[in-house]
Amino acid sequence: VRFEQGPQLGAPRATHQLIAPGDGTLLAIGGCVAAGCEAGPASATIDIIDAASMTLVGQGKLRERRIQPSAVALRDGRVLILGGWVGGRVSATSEIFDPATGNSSVGPTMAGPRNGPAIVRLADGRVLIAGGYDGRDVRADAEIFDPMDNQMVRAGSLGDARSGATATLLADGRVLIAGGGLPDRAPQRALASVEIFDPVTGEFRIAAAMAQGRYKHGAVLLADGDVLIVGGSDERDYGGKLRSVERFDAKAGRFVPAGNLADPRFKIADGLLLLPGNRVLVAAGDTAPEIFDVASGRGERIDYDLGGQWNYMTLARVDARTALLAGGYREGRIEPTDRSWIIHLPKG
Repeated sequence: VRFEQGPQLGAPRATHQLIAPGDGTLLAIGGCVAAGCEAGPASATIDIIDAASMTLVGQGKLRERRIQPSAVALRDGRVLILGGWVGGRVSATSEIFDPATGNSSVGPTMAGPRNGPAIVRLADGRVLIAGGYDGRDVRADAEIFDPMDNQMVRAGSLGDARSGATATLLADGRVLIAGGGLPDRAPQRALASVEIFDPVTGEFRIAAAMAQGRYKHGAVLLADGDVLIVGGSDERDYGGKLRSVERFDAKAGRFVPAGNLADPRFKIADGLLLLPGNRVLVAAGDTAPEIFDVASGRGERIDYDLGGQWNYMTLARVDARTALLAGGYREGRIEPTDRSWIIHLPKG
């Protein structure tokens, strides 16, 4: 794996989203753009990056200035963008960005405000949105966005209210929702509990728990159908960053210890990428990326200085040989960056 400097973003961004809609571009969406992770005019913009040349080629516009929005690419190339912080409050609104026009249209309003929900596109193209933080407490309710009729439909409830959980689409079409908790206000709590959503029945089922309660962690689907749960933090937040890695054995339906990262890392949900050879690139959360080898259960730092210990970086694959890592804020000083890094991947 080789890193090099990538295009300068149109603004410093952190808690943003980086989406590959499938049209040959990458979209860096919203986020905090000022020190302290505050909003600014650029929080309502989208940087459009040409994936072939890795250059900034345009800028789209959001309807609202969003910090920490959630975003999912739809099958038709549009992008669903929802929730996050708008005007100092958690938002219940959504919008749909069309890369063809560079503009957003009003989407359906959610059942309530959500920041940090578990969100994933289902195998049939619909989008599951579960839990999140509403500005006062964590939510347990879930809903599904159907792009065919542009509607949000109630979809049952989680067994445990949670924010900052990961949602991973399993090979059989179900969704593994792991960890999370209440990371946004005191008393903070990190959950070890895990649930599985079945889109056929529309129900959430409690699954075997992880060994460690964690939030602001990462998850990646492995080639064999298992799910790797990486790092995060316990209820101490900055003071409880984790090195531990667990693997969900999809056939057995339980978690097993999987080893440790080289460095404790959190705020890494959008900073993981599966590599050939059953290895995982963990790019966010420290001054250097690392590669975790599933077979040995060990992480090894890459000899590359990112120039800061960045949190809330985003990572998106362009093709089999290239990915882009973008933005994040510097831990301690909470300074967003406009830097990005092109990642050259090994042959599979």
